[in-house]
Amino acid sequence: MAGSMRRNQRVLRASLMAASMAAVFGLAGCKTNSAETAWQLIQQQQQDQALARQKEDEAENKRRPKEPEMMLSLISEAQRQDRYFASLAYIDAYQQKFGNDPRVAVLRAEALRQTGQTAMSEQAYRALLSTDQAADGWHGLGLIAGSRGQFDQAADDFARAAKLSPMDARILGDLGYARLRAGDPAGARVPLGQAAELSPDNGKVLANLAVLLLVEGEPVRAQRLMDQARLGDEARGQVLRMASDIRSQRMPAASAMPAATSVSADTNTTRVSSGGGIVMPVMSPLMEGLNNGPIVR
Repeated sequence: MAGSMRRNQRVLRASLMAASMAAVFGLAGCKTNSAETAWQLIQQQQQDQALARQKEDEAENKRRPKEPEMMLSLISEAQRQDRYFASLAYIDAYQQKFGNDPRVAVLRAEALRQTGQTAMSEQAYRALLSTDQAADGWHGLGLIAGSRGQFDQAADDFARAAKLSPMDARILGDLGYARLRAGDPAGARVPLGQAAELSPDNGKVLANLAVLLLVEGEPVRAQRLMDQARLGDEARGQVLRMASDIRSQRMPAASAMPAATSVSADTNTTRVSSGGGIVMPVMSPLMEGLNNGPIVR
């Protein structure tokens, strides 16, 4: 009996000990699992926060223009305002900060031309001929040739530019004008027509076409075109004079436009008498370009 009780006591103690050990190990396991779960949760939260910040930065970068683009916009705006000296300063700053850029090279060549630095401008335009901006290069060279009165050369340069950029109304308008001044109205008709249809709201393009119509003896159509372009009195006078000069160059000196125009001193107007009796005021030149003709710059 006593032996049996001792055995039972030993079994009970062993059971209690096993239960205690199991409780200890179970508690340790719970602590380990809890720690691992908390660490994983922290890591996940950090990853989510980093991803959210990245998305915010990307959205902000899309909304905010890049600094080079902002400077390019500044240069272009200065040139639109005819502030070419200022644009050269902006271009120097851009190149110092961001290096060479083909887009800036075109703007620099134009600024040099507009500030009277013709030799440097010509060099800058020629440097563009081996780049993707070759059309701008040939166009600029044509403008320089035209400013020297070399209209045959200008027409050739513009034709090269138009071949590379066939839908540029600016280039086509200049090509037509140069051919007009070179004594080739027939060759001017197609590029001027293309320019007018590609850019129907461009007053300078329409003025070029009006010159052609006057040269070809169609003053009524020329008048309508100038009305469409909403040309002012000064611009209309420039168109009239340019057409008169071109027609005079095409005729013998003795019979150059004998009754094409008549000037009335009391009204200060020029009457185009070759068709329709249209009266337009005489004004000083307005449009800038090849030899002060109505040309798209």
